[in-house]
Amino acid sequence: MAGIFTRNALNRIMEDESLTPQQRTEQVYSLYGRALDDGYISKSAAQQAQEAAIENAKAEWEKGQTVPDPRESDDYKTLQNEFNDYKAMQLARTGKDYEGVKPKFFEVVYGMVDRGEGAKPLAEQLAGIKERFEEYFTEKPADPAPGNPKPAPTVVLPTGGNPAPGAKLTLAEAMRRANAGEKIDVGMIGK
Repeated sequence: MAGIFTRNALNRIMEDESLTPQQRTEQVYSLYGRALDDGYISKSAAQQAQEAAIENAKAEWEKGQTVPDPRESDDYKTLQNEFNDYKAMQLARTGKDYEGVKPKFFEVVYGMVDRGEGAKPLAEQLAGIKERFEEYFTEKPADPAPGNPKPAPTVVLPTGGNPAPGAKLTLAEAMRRANAGEKIDVGMIGK
């Protein structure tokens, strides 16, 4: 017999007239058992192989394999520099140095400024940019003279008299009137 559990092997066993039905059944089971044994791994053997592979991997890692620090990678450093540049631009956007720049042109003007070593002072660079590109800047309003400060805003509050008959005062209105010296009856306070 071939030892392989195939249709041909089964047909040979079933067509052999010299075998009794019980012998045929036993040969089929034997052939089936051999077919299973060819690639069969027991559960305990598989578990042992798995544990051995894990132990080997741990041993290899512990031999000196180190995990690289992601902060030392070129990608991280590039990303960090881009973030620092963006942060500096946002701080400059709200700073006094770029006050006269129109918001929609801020990034263009910020990009024109040289920040390298030996660069001109920022005020000189902005003045040069303003000469070439006036439309990127706004006109600053003249500051009021130190002797004439801006007047304080005037707040107009409603004046109250007596409420209409049957009308109730709000709690805030009642408190304002009480603080002004009016006599307020509790029955005058409504919702």
